[in-house]
Amino acid sequence: MNCYETLFIVKPTLTEQEIASQVAKIKDVLAKENAELIATDDMGMRKLAYTVAKQNRGYYTVLYYKADGSKIAEIERNLKINEDIIKFLTVKYSSKKEVAQFEKMIASIGKSKNERTPREAAPKKEAVVEEVTAEATQEVTE
Repeated sequence: MNCYETLFIVKPTLTEQEIASQVAKIKDVLAKENAELIATDDMGMRKLAYTVAKQNRGYYTVLYYKADGSKIAEIERNLKINEDIIKFLTVKYSSKKEVAQFEKMIASIGKSKNERTPREAAPKKEAVVEEVTAEATQEVTE
């Protein structure tokens, strides 16, 4: 099984529920084709570099998965016939360096989703700023 990344863009005119259902449809196709879905990266609504199907914006989603090469044609066929998907791209990772980069990307996606909490270092910076302002006000009053 090879490693693949498929990015697809959904029309921006759809509601959040409709976008979620479109993403679920593609995930179902992957499951039906016995592909192992490793990670999903919902990049959200973004501006397109150029107009595609009379749209200037789109909802980006990236799926990282492992599948046999013969299954990609069926996955891409489902992406082509879906009218709500305006563009898609599939990338194959085959060499050892590419697979290592693929694993690194998946790890970074997992980290970014887990690290959505505020960092511990931020309050320390605020405390330093408060000390500096307190010293500055003392100097000004003297």
